[in-house]
Amino acid sequence: MKKIILTIALAAVAAVCANAQVGVTAGFAQKNFTNNFENEAGLFFGANYNIELVNGIAVAPGVEFAMLNYKKDANNYQKENYLAVPVLFNYGIEVADGFKLVPYLGPTFSYGLSSKAKGGISWGGITLATDEYDVYETYSDYNKFDILVGGGVALEVMEMIRAFIGYNQGLLNRNNDTDGSVIKTSGLNFGVSYLF
Repeated sequence: MKKIILTIALAAVAAVCANAQVGVTAGFAQKNFTNNFENEAGLFFGANYNIELVNGIAVAPGVEFAMLNYKKDANNYQKENYLAVPVLFNYGIEVADGFKLVPYLGPTFSYGLSSKAKGGISWGGITLATDEYDVYETYSDYNKFDILVGGGVALEVMEMIRAFIGYNQGLLNRNNDTDGSVIKTSGLNFGVSYLF
């Protein structure tokens, strides 16, 4: 009985792998905070595994590393690094021979790895140090975790290259302080994926 279950499990894994593509991704992210910090430029890169489910519908779990720079002015800024795990559902629509339009949507789970800031930045009514400092250590109520929901569209060429543009909206308040102030993120992203 164990051999039969193992054989069925291996066959299921092989079937999923036969209908899957690995992709590497790089791009630009623009993000806004509700507390008036704006993104100057942010880069991200990562990998995903696009698994076809049924009739052109697929899911693409992945992992991404993002380097984002938020700047209020020349002496007031914040630099953050994130690890993100998107789980995006997509559907391929063939528009011409070798070209597909691929709309996608789904959640992204984001975790802040580091956050450095400089300037007299006020968080929850508290003005922090004017030299560069670690935000997570100085302001312990600044939440590292966020759940974003978003979507977008990609153009796939010859089942090898995908150029995409999308939008994400953060659902969680990044400020855990009891003062009632809300810090949420949102923003555009675009880039290119190479599919193997």
